[in-house]
Amino acid sequence: MSGRLEGRRAIVTGAAGGIGQALAGGVAAAGATVVLVDRDGPGIRACAEQVIAAGGRALAIEADLSEFEAVQALLEPALDFMGGVDLLFANAGGSRGETVPFLELDWSIWSGMLARNLSTAFNCGLVFARQMARQGGGAIVFTSSQLSEVTRPGLAHYAAAKGAVRQLVRGMAVDLAEHGIRVNAIAPGTTFTPGNREYFSRPEVAEANRRMVALGRVAEPEEMVGAAVFLASSEASYVTGTTIFVDGGYTCT
Repeated sequence: MSGRLEGRRAIVTGAAGGIGQALAGGVAAAGATVVLVDRDGPGIRACAEQVIAAGGRALAIEADLSEFEAVQALLEPALDFMGGVDLLFANAGGSRGETVPFLELDWSIWSGMLARNLSTAFNCGLVFARQMARQGGGAIVFTSSQLSEVTRPGLAHYAAAKGAVRQLVRGMAVDLAEHGIRVNAIAPGTTFTPGNREYFSRPEVAEANRRMVALGRVAEPEEMVGAAVFLASSEASYVTGTTIFVDGGYTCT
């Protein structure tokens, strides 16, 4: 992927670990300068150090992206560091393993899930799309989920949040086309992270995934990078409003 994003200036959110960390490394390896954002301060600084050690150019910023004012505050240091914003990889979010039967949900769980997934997407999308519009264009790639298409027991709140992100992508794509901004998403399947690898490696869990996923396994975070970089690159110049499922065939089985 070397050079596919050469000279571009990118924001990557949720980059302290998992898919976001892989995106940070992959986007930088493709030639982009990156501003990396996460509420995990030590984690995001470590990620930036890894990018720099690999020869990339990176700045780490600690922020809670569910707060609109915090996202607005990111713009000035990002512009000071990069001079502009061409790309946004809005990855922050996740379920945190919160499997809760629907009848046991309460407002705090529901609102927390929406804040972590939908509000972060909206806040980052609005702030950085406005900047891209001022500059004359750009590309935005959200991280949705395979559960924007299907669901599992106990994950109605997560599926609803990620389904809303998928619709946000479509709405933004229509409204922002006149400003030269493309908006797309990747929808990862079950993916190893530092927090879940042990669980998904258990024989019974691994066997269940072999039955449910056409490719028969859980993904590595790095396997999400190719689709995201493609959507941000000039190779996808006629692609907007689309979600690419990177789920090993889960949604077709």
